[in-house]
Amino acid sequence: METKRIFISAIETSGDLHAASLVRALKQKRRGLAFFGIGSEALRAEGVQVFTDLTKRSTVGIIEPLRHLPAYLRTLARAKKYLRKNKFDLFLCVDGQGFHLPLARYAKSRGLPVVYYISPQEWLWGTPAGGRKVAELCDLIISIFPGEHKFYRKLGAHSVYNGHPLSEIVKTRVAPSAFRRRHKLSTAKPLVALFPGSRKQELDNLLPIFREMTGLSRGREQFVLVAASAYCRARLQAVKNIPVLFKENYAAMRAADIIVSSTGTITLEAALLGTPIIAVYKFPPFSYWLVSRLLGAKVPKYKALPNMLTGKAIMPERIQRGVNAPALYKLLRQTLYDKKKIRKIKKDFLALRQKLAARNILAQNAGAVLKLLQ
Repeated sequence: METKRIFISAIETSGDLHAASLVRALKQKRRGLAFFGIGSEALRAEGVQVFTDLTKRSTVGIIEPLRHLPAYLRTLARAKKYLRKNKFDLFLCVDGQGFHLPLARYAKSRGLPVVYYISPQEWLWGTPAGGRKVAELCDLIISIFPGEHKFYRKLGAHSVYNGHPLSEIVKTRVAPSAFRRRHKLSTAKPLVALFPGSRKQELDNLLPIFREMTGLSRGREQFVLVAASAYCRARLQAVKNIPVLFKENYAAMRAADIIVSSTGTITLEAALLGTPIIAVYKFPPFSYWLVSRLLGAKVPKYKALPNMLTGKAIMPERIQRGVNAPALYKLLRQTLYDKKKIRKIKKDFLALRQKLAARNILAQNAGAVLKLLQ
C-alpha cells in the first residue's frame, strides 16, 4: 500500500489534543499513513514529525496576539516552504483560524485537499459572508457542534457532524477515593481543582488570583493545581503549598467536588465528566474595552462552552469584573455548599452530555478524512 503523507497543524494545547486523537483514529483505520506538521506534546506522542510548536505562543484578544505576530509570520513562511518542498496528499488543520486560514489557502493553491477540524467560529460571531469563504476553501469540515454543522451546510460546505469527540476522549479509570489516597488528600474536606489555563496570558492573569483565593480558605477546603502542559507545570511549580499535578487532568476533574478554571475546552470536559465548575477569564483592561467596542453585539452572552451550547447559565462564569480573589472565593463557597445548586448543575451537565455523545465519533471522523485520500 502506498504511503499517504498528511500535513497536520494544531497551534493550541486543546487543538493538539483533538488532533492527536484524530491521528490515532486514522492510524487504527488505515496503515501506511505518515504525519508531519505543527503541534505539541500530544501529536509528538502519536508519532507525528512535528517541526515546530506554537502552543506556548497561543493567546486571545486583539492586542495580545500582536507581540507574537513576527513568530507566527516566520512559522507561516516555514510551513509554506515545508509544503512546497515536500510531497503531501492532504492538509488538515485544527482550530486556530488566524494562523490556519492563510496556510490552508496556500495548501489549496498547491492542489491539496483541505480538511478543517473545529472550524473557524464564523458560525458563532461571524457572518455568512465569512462562513462562505471558509466553505469554499475546505474540502471537508469536521464539525463538533450541531450549530456549527448546520451553519456550514447551509452555506454549501461539505460538513460532517458525528457528535462531539470529547465525549469519547474525556474519561478516566481512576476512582475519586484512589486519587485522594495517591495524593494524600483528606476525605473529610471538599476538594477544589484549579485549572488556570494553558496560555501564558491566562497564567499571568489568573494564577495570582487563584493563589490568593486559596489563602482565604484558611484550610476549610483543599486545593490542587492542574497543569495543562509541561510549560504550565514549570510555571505552577513556583506556587508553594499547593500540589501541582500533570497528566492527571481527568482524574483530578472526576475526584474534585468543584473546579475553578479559565474558560475554554476545560469547561466542556468538566461537564462531560459531570463535575460542577466555575469558569473565569480576565483580560488586561484596555484589551477588554477594545474587544467590547469592536465586536459589540457579536460578543457572545456566555463565554463558557456549556452555557453557550445551551443558551443559559447552567454553570457559574465570571468575566473581567468580579474576577478577584474575594469575589471568586465567595462564589466558590456559595456554589460548593449549596446542594440544590450542585444537583442542578450535574443534571444539566448530564443532559448536555447526552446531546453531544454518539457512538464511534472519532472513527467516523477518521473515515470522512480517509475518503479524501482514495
